[in-house]
Amino acid sequence: MIPDELLSKIALLSPGTKLRKALDDILSANLGALLFFVDDPQKYEDIIQGGFDLDCAFSPERLYELAKMDGAIVISEDLSKILFANVHLVPDPMIPTLETGMRHRTAERVAKQTGQMVVAISKRRNVISVYCGQHKYVMNDTRVLMARVSQAINTLEKYRINFDKIVSEMEINEFRSGVSVYDVARAIEKGVSILKTYEEAYPYLVELGEEGRLMSMQMEEILEDVEDITCLLVMDYAQKDLDLEQAREVVESLGKDREITLLRIIRTLGMDVQNLAQAGEMIFHPRGYRVLKYAAKIPISVSVKVVKTFKNLRTLSEASIDNLQSVDGIGEKRALAIASAIGMIKNRVG
Repeated sequence: MIPDELLSKIALLSPGTKLRKALDDILSANLGALLFFVDDPQKYEDIIQGGFDLDCAFSPERLYELAKMDGAIVISEDLSKILFANVHLVPDPMIPTLETGMRHRTAERVAKQTGQMVVAISKRRNVISVYCGQHKYVMNDTRVLMARVSQAINTLEKYRINFDKIVSEMEINEFRSGVSVYDVARAIEKGVSILKTYEEAYPYLVELGEEGRLMSMQMEEILEDVEDITCLLVMDYAQKDLDLEQAREVVESLGKDREITLLRIIRTLGMDVQNLAQAGEMIFHPRGYRVLKYAAKIPISVSVKVVKTFKNLRTLSEASIDNLQSVDGIGEKRALAIASAIGMIKNRVG
């Protein structure tokens, strides 16, 4: 995955920004460029040599015109000023680099030596390369990014339909005979897959900038409540009583797996299962966190106290209003909300 530090730099070069306008103009004119972004130019006096001292306000037009000259251009990292032009960057030649062209070799060495962002535009290949510390990123063509994000959205939509279907089926069984561990794992697997797919597509959205605004809105719509529901599923069915932060850590851990398997999920929940056939025969009743939050609108801090008192959803669904009010944080209004929500679900599932 792309580090957050590098993603923030890529965002500065995304379509719709002033810097990207200048870079697009440079590419269109078939020019090359080497841009060094600094926080304090005095810190890099041994690297920046020669050139012209400008210290003028940044604008895309000025940057484009300056790119017509040889040498590097030094810009303040907040993009407020163009500090120097036509300079010679002299990084430590002992710093290793795999680049071949002089401009890109210099860019990589300067970035590694200073930790600052350096942008190299290839005149021959018409490509923008971003260097930041030890990292390198080659900016993608907008059409390629659009295609990748569209594919991700299609995948997310299918995953979300399946996720909602499995969770709805579970809700019915939760008020009847209970839910198999196999179905719990399927729901969590779909939730984690949605989050993982979004995480993989997110850098493309960042790089698209303004061009990807509508796609970003689509993804946010698809992802609504997925992480919360997945975490609550973990809290509902894990063998240990986990808090929300611990459940989130479990979901994040599963998301780091290259391949998410149902057995891996089941064992992460603390259940000793040898195969999926056995998982299909193991039946559990949830603690009730999901119902309390989404049906009764009870805050998680109060839900913890309710679950501690009634242990699981089956016992909770049989509790009277008086029993509910005996829980710290549950007054008459919340007790009625819980009873009403459970009653409505029972009526719906038959």
